[in-house]
Amino acid sequence: MQDANSRFPFIARVLILRQFLWGAAFYGTYVLLTKFFLDELNYSEAETIMMMGAFGAVGPVFSAVGGFVADRYIGSFRAVYIGYTVYTIGFFTLGTGASTLNVPLSIFAIALIGYARGLSATSPTVLLGNSYAADNRDSFQQGLTVNYSINNLGSFASKYLFPFMVAFLAYQGNFYIASGLMSITLVLFVLFRHRFVAVGNDIDRRSVSIKVWGAFVLGSAVMLGLVFWVFSNLDEGKYLLYALGIGAIGYFIFEITRASTAFKYKMCGVLILIFIMIVFYFYYGQMLTSMNIYAINLMGDHLFGLIPIRPESNAAFNPLWCFVLGGPVIFIYGWLEKKGISPSIPTKFSAAFIFSAIAFSLLGLSTNFVGDNGKISADWILWVHFFQSLAELIVGALGAGFIFEMVPRYLSAFSIGLRSVALSLSGILAAVISTRIALPKDVELTQELIENVYASYFFNLAVLAVVMAFVTLALSKVIAKLINKGEELEKEEEAKSLTPQH
Repeated sequence: MQDANSRFPFIARVLILRQFLWGAAFYGTYVLLTKFFLDELNYSEAETIMMMGAFGAVGPVFSAVGGFVADRYIGSFRAVYIGYTVYTIGFFTLGTGASTLNVPLSIFAIALIGYARGLSATSPTVLLGNSYAADNRDSFQQGLTVNYSINNLGSFASKYLFPFMVAFLAYQGNFYIASGLMSITLVLFVLFRHRFVAVGNDIDRRSVSIKVWGAFVLGSAVMLGLVFWVFSNLDEGKYLLYALGIGAIGYFIFEITRASTAFKYKMCGVLILIFIMIVFYFYYGQMLTSMNIYAINLMGDHLFGLIPIRPESNAAFNPLWCFVLGGPVIFIYGWLEKKGISPSIPTKFSAAFIFSAIAFSLLGLSTNFVGDNGKISADWILWVHFFQSLAELIVGALGAGFIFEMVPRYLSAFSIGLRSVALSLSGILAAVISTRIALPKDVELTQELIENVYASYFFNLAVLAVVMAFVTLALSKVIAKLINKGEELEKEEEAKSLTPQH
């Protein structure tokens, strides 16, 4: 591409717009699902927590499969195009299920959405990376950060507005809006199809055989059936998610044994980072499970005593802070680099754990400030999200960028999917553990109950985060040694290849 050396190539700009539309559609729907299942479909708190955990986990865990299919069989652009088509259908079907309060249809709709996420999650990063020239990697990292910030802007807008719009459009109206937003992305893919294919992988530029398409359709039907089964059988389904996540990591270990010596060292570093990510994203998973239930039960409906907010919109604080803090974090990184300080990604994770510890300490402390109305101020939840969002932003999309740089290109989409596998495993673990704070319907929330159930849970999470900060610091040194060894071997191999043979 002619602009591949620019700061933001044309396709990168289109992909960033696509990220805004996707973020608005997906997270706007996500933020409504907890109360939709609690109030409309009459699920218990424990069932709803598990459903949200499974919904958050299914797409990421299947994204490794989707990345593998994109790498080997259909191409990255096709994976995104097909996935976003299914998204559009899934949101529309969810709207239909909500209009009739049809539980099986609603579950099938979120199964479609989970499948779409699994198929298409990793490929946009591959397309974004390929839109930059090989010697323009610093701009690629900046593009990833901007893409992440724009995703948060779309997420914030929909998470704040969708709950208010329920009063006017009901749940189905919001789900139809999400479907419309996804349909706009399909228009972009059609308009710029040739440019997308140019930054896809080699398979995108070749025709796919009928045999491969047949296997893809059959595999998709099986995958969709498994996702539907998981959502319909949450107690047993979580074990399937565990197995898929562990299986994906096992396949990555198998590929390590086949890689060149240089990549072996680098990929071992990636493997350790995945463990760190699983623990870190466990805290991210709390925002959509225990923190969300806590806010729905106890958060007041005004911010600073002035700004109206729905309790289920508390999740909007996360993308708001990520968007607001994105620029300052980038500035601080730039300032540190000028000072010759460049923390490794694992070291950044260690700092992130400290901020998570502060966030959950504040959450536990908030239980002592329940007002006469039986609610805590929304300000508490705002500042909890400030520290948790800062933790998230410190590492941001860097995990995906790090993995992209550390693995062979033929494994790029699959390996980026391992970040999502970490997100999936941590998400389902977060849901399973969060069911400990699930309360029966219509229970009276006394101060004693609040402290016994919520406070002890959140303070324990804070202590674990502090422990992980020190563990991660130790592991960061191991990762650094592995990467340095891999890069040394790579340079030696390049030198040998350039040496004339006699």
